[in-house]
Order: sequence, then structure tokens, then C-alpha cells
Amino acid sequence: MTTSASLNAAAYEALKARIVRGDLRPGAPLSERALCDELAVSRTPLREALKRLANEGLVEISETRRARVARVSVDEVVNLLAVMAVLEGLSGEQACEKASDADLNELTRLQDEMEAAYARTDHAAYFALNQQIHLSILRMADNGPLAEYFHNLNARLRHVRERLTPTPERWRQAVDEHAEMLALMRRRDGKRLRTLMEAHLRSKTDAYVAAMLNEGLVSMSRAA
Repeated sequence: MTTSASLNAAAYEALKARIVRGDLRPGAPLSERALCDELAVSRTPLREALKRLANEGLVEISETRRARVARVSVDEVVNLLAVMAVLEGLSGEQACEKASDADLNELTRLQDEMEAAYARTDHAAYFALNQQIHLSILRMADNGPLAEYFHNLNARLRHVRERLTPTPERWRQAVDEHAEMLALMRRRDGKRLRTLMEAHLRSKTDAYVAAMLNEGLVSMSRAA
């Protein structure tokens, strides 16, 4: 039996996926009638989904109840990345304290697979494994509020992260930094891992901003 809660959740997940993938670009209007038809839901679950996505910063709803995909300025992107870096660092530090030997073995396997993807220049596989490593560390941190904040911010940036094409030098550096992260995890050196993970993301700020400007995903200032 389909409940209203499950309909709300289904509409939310489907619409969020389209925004995160970049199918719906920043500033794009969200027509209730069209979305109801596309998602095969009524207006009530759709509106609940829009409210939830607005709370997460992915959707903007005007005073006249018109919705659109949230737009973001360069300054906001820089601030988002600064917060993400802190969350990444904290997740690493706490994971160091809580990770089991099995967790560390799993990270080693993922690191090996990621390096293999790098060796064959498979950007899509590399990105997927990179994300899996970071999410695995987040899981090991076992911090509910941290995970919630991380996932909300990550959703606002994921469609850009997938489009980033690093220079050969930056890509090699990223692989080496991941290897160092694993070594620090095995040594249970949470303080140094926190510092490294923060720096790992902060170093990508310029590349993120450039890619988002190039894709038309951000503006130099917040539009009204």
C-alpha cells in the first residue's frame, strides 16, 4: 500500500536526483503541473518535496509560491567549499578513532581500485571511487549531524564535481593525497588527517569556481 509519506519521499528523491545530476540547472523554473506529470504524483507530495529541497538550499520558493532551482553566487560557492572542508576534516579525525580493521581494509581496496582507474585514465570510475572513499570515511566517523550537513552541502556541489577535469599534475597530487590519507588512518593520526583532508578540498576551490562559471552554474553575484 502506497502511503502519503512514501509518495512525498519518492517525489523528493526523484526531483533531488535531477537537480544533483544537473538535469535541472540553477535558476530553472519548476512547473508544478509539468513535474506532477513527469513524476506521476499529485500536487501535495510535490509541494512537500519542494519545501524539503528549499530547506536544503537546492530550491528557491518565491512569495508567490513559484519555485526554481536555487542559484548560487561565486562567494556562496567559496563559502560552501570552506564549510565542506571543515566537515571533511572532522569526519577524518573522528573516523580515525572509530574505524575497525575491516574498515581500513575496505579503504585499502577502494584506494587500489581508484589508483587503477587513474592509471587507465578512467575519470568516471575514478570519481565514483573517490566519492565512495570519502563517504566511507564519513560513515566510519559515525556522527549523525555531521553526516546530515555533509550530504546536504555535497548535493549542492556534486553535479560540478562530476564535471571537473583536473590537470595531470593536480590529478596525480590528488591520488597521492588519498594514499597519505589512508596511511594516516592506519596510524590513527587523526589530527594530521584532519589537516590534510581540509587542505585536500580547499586546494580545489579555484577549479570548482572556474568550472561552475564556465558551465553557467554560478553568477558573480546573487540574482534577485
